[in-house]
Amino acid sequence: MNVTLVNNDPFGNNFRVTDNNAGGRVVFNGYIEAHAEVGISIQVNNAGYGNITTYQDGNPGIGRSFLHDGERINL
Repeated sequence: MNVTLVNNDPFGNNFRVTDNNAGGRVVFNGYIEAHAEVGISIQVNNAGYGNITTYQDGNPGIGRSFLHDGERINL
């Protein structure tokens, strides 16, 4: 499934995203400019949902569950 990471912050930030359905595999690790978007591909679980954890600039991770294909995730 494909989802879009959206950095709504007025500043660019470093992000790391792990795919919980793929055993915590890192699916994105990089800088996203202010107000920019990045598309990523993640695995679907048996129920048809994506589940990821996002980390911003070294802060604790935020779990994001029950994601649908094409969903936009505000960071």
